Amino acid sequence: MKKPLRVLIVEDHEIDAGLLLRAISRGGYEVAYEVVDSPAAMRDALERREWDVTTSDHAMPNFNAPEALALAKELRPELPFIIVSGEIDLNLAVSLMKGGAQDYIQKRELVRLVPAIERELREVQVRREHRRVADALQVSETRYRRLFESARDGILILDAATRRINDVNPFMEELLGYTRDEFLQKELWEIGLLEDAEASQETFRNLQEKGYIRYENLPLRTKEGSAREVEFVSNIYVENGHEVIQCNIRSIAARKEAEAGVREINAELERRVRERTVQLEAVNKEQEAFNYSVSHDLRTPLRQIDGFVEALLEDYSGKLDVEVLQLIRNIGASTQRMNALIDALLALGRFSRDELEWQSVDLSALARQIASELQQSDRARQVEFVIGEDITTKGDARLLRTVLENLLSNAWKFTAQRVTARIEFDAAPRADGSVRYFVRDDGAGFDMAHIDKLFGAFQRLHSEREFPGSGIGLATVERIIHRHGGQVWAEGEVDKGATFSFTL
Repeated sequence: MKKPLRVLIVEDHEIDAGLLLRAISRGGYEVAYEVVDSPAAMRDALERREWDVTTSDHAMPNFNAPEALALAKELRPELPFIIVSGEIDLNLAVSLMKGGAQDYIQKRELVRLVPAIERELREVQVRREHRRVADALQVSETRYRRLFESARDGILILDAATRRINDVNPFMEELLGYTRDEFLQKELWEIGLLEDAEASQETFRNLQEKGYIRYENLPLRTKEGSAREVEFVSNIYVENGHEVIQCNIRSIAARKEAEAGVREINAELERRVRERTVQLEAVNKEQEAFNYSVSHDLRTPLRQIDGFVEALLEDYSGKLDVEVLQLIRNIGASTQRMNALIDALLALGRFSRDELEWQSVDLSALARQIASELQQSDRARQVEFVIGEDITTKGDARLLRTVLENLLSNAWKFTAQRVTARIEFDAAPRADGSVRYFVRDDGAGFDMAHIDKLFGAFQRLHSEREFPGSGIGLATVERIIHRHGGQVWAEGEVDKGATFSFTL
């Protein structure tokens, strides 16, 4: 396949132009060309399109090679220009080549034309590549210089052999107060960066061995004698075959100030933690005293009342009428109810204080165990339990079992009036990446207008006659879920069931 070539031919003889094109075509090129024989035509061709090479006859009626060369150099200075002429004075040919022509070929030697063109095309490519590299180098040097001059670190460039400063950036002048001229040709110890000549020599020995050194909290003084603490980093590299040392000096005043601020904040936090710990210890002691009072002081009169009721029933049941006996039995039931409430209250306190024991918890397995226990408690009921598979999480297994016991027991209790019932436990992903666990039933439900009371201790939305209980179960659930960093909420509708959801 022939290679494309665009040739502008400056020639006044049609036959000579045809011979020239034939020679180029036989050299393996598909030629796109234009023949011109005047300055105006050549200018138009050069301005109108791109060319790979220009050939020019020497002497034409209205034009000549020196004029054509001058026009080519004006408009396309990099375009190869080859003189192809029948006769030309050798001195003139040499003069034209000194003026920018790439070669001179006689028309009887057209066999030389294609090699000359190919040589010049290669030269053009080499020049373009050199220019690209030079441009890239210029861009790189410009960027480096811009970074060097705008950096907010002090930068010094040293000659590795003499260890003297060859360049310094403006921030270094600002940092130490020396002028550029006062930095140049100095060693580091002479501008206060290292203690003395001996320390400077030791530093450079380390640098030569490791290629990199770094000092933290290096003290130095400005020209006026002010103290500065800096971070000093130095490395060695080769530039144009010559070893160069770059030193970066960063002021750490802001970091020191920030570190002091952090230490102050930490000290304040530690003080607050100590105060909070003392307060919590006091609260815990008060809670323990309260629990003891509830457990001991309240139970004592209840035990006494219960003892009196039992004594009345044993000693006087035959002497009292039925109505009085029922009243006595009601007193006994009330004391038992009060004992149950005390137990629930103490349990609620424990759930708020006990340490969590984090571990992997199989919620599906726990739910199946609880469902089995509920079904064993009343074999006559027809309740379908639907429990999701492989629902696991991290948490306190004992407390999470209490959560599921309360929620599933509630569902069991509030579906008691259904001939058949369905209770479901499952999990579903949420948009924020967390997991929602839920217990759903098709039982009595509740009115959402009273949702604010649902998780309160001893709050009830149904009478105890309808659905017995202590009123502490959902409050317990909420405390446990909050201790696991989660949230709990409910949705329901009267006679259409309820769904209790929680996250962990």
